Amino acid sequence: MGTEGLPAPETLHDLPAFSDIRIDDAQRAAFEEARAASEVPDEMHLGVVIRLDRGFPLVTCEDACFRAEHGVAFAKQNKEKDEGLLPAVGDAVMVRRAPGHGMGVIERVLPRRTSFERWRGKNRGQRQVLCANLDTVLIVAALGAGEVLLDRIARSLILARDCGAEPAVILTKADRCTHEEREVELGRVRELVGPDVRVVVTSSVDKDGLEAARACVPAQTCALILGESGVGKSTLLNALLGYDALATGAVRERDDMGRHTTVARVMVKLPGEAGVIADAPGLRSLPLVGHERGLARTFSEIVEASRGCRFNDCSHTHEPGCAVREALEAGEINAVRLDEFLLLAREMRVSAQSLDPDIHI
Repeated sequence: MGTEGLPAPETLHDLPAFSDIRIDDAQRAAFEEARAASEVPDEMHLGVVIRLDRGFPLVTCEDACFRAEHGVAFAKQNKEKDEGLLPAVGDAVMVRRAPGHGMGVIERVLPRRTSFERWRGKNRGQRQVLCANLDTVLIVAALGAGEVLLDRIARSLILARDCGAEPAVILTKADRCTHEEREVELGRVRELVGPDVRVVVTSSVDKDGLEAARACVPAQTCALILGESGVGKSTLLNALLGYDALATGAVRERDDMGRHTTVARVMVKLPGEAGVIADAPGLRSLPLVGHERGLARTFSEIVEASRGCRFNDCSHTHEPGCAVREALEAGEINAVRLDEFLLLAREMRVSAQSLDPDIHI
């Protein structure tokens, strides 16, 4: 199909400029080295992928914004093994702009500072990169539709911590519940995430909490907004932008959830002294495979206590000499956090062994 029907850069609003995005020293050094080795160094430019439509990148450079295609080197990749090396939203890239050609050609993806990835579940070791070089993950969940799904928030926390990003939880649609209901859900979420994770309650209808949410994305930083379809991601982003820039779906009466509306992966610049937000299609599932680092960072007090267990393979449920259960009884570990840790650690253990029976975690 090619690029026919894709929106032209000049018709898009709130696109981040090159100066809105932080390029670190390692990326600049890698670019200069690759450009020096190129046969046409004068045609090579440092850019950032700020949008993907049907897989076609939109790239911003210091002096232009344009569509690009993948260079020949990407076509030669093993698609199963090297899928993660394809340009993702947020990637710093070396892009070629040949005289007389309207499209650029991405020749290389520069080293990623961080990379938010989720398991695709098709083949062994295959992950999907949702955003590169992000600083924050905004975990969005909706109020007013029953209990907030703590399991979903916990999974998102693990994925964020695993890639080195800072998580923040944004509870939307506060206008759809009573003050008492809101306080109950806020308490449940705070009990799960602990004191070190920011939790913001917002209402796009009443304009409540928007400044606090915007403060989670300071200038020169990039945040990924993460949530299921229907939790109000696009509505929240519109409210942060100050107008209806993104399409939103009507709410289905049968389950009180909005329809899936985000079809492209895009980055938008928030107004004023704020940074950039990357939006991606709503994700139905967040499998955890190989995210042990994120699990340990999210539940660090449990991992630390487990070092004192009598048995190395302690399940922290019934064994004698379990330091984790002792810490729980002493009030040093929260029961909600421990239950979620045990549930997700068990899932990750089964997932790892299904890939390789010799793996023991």
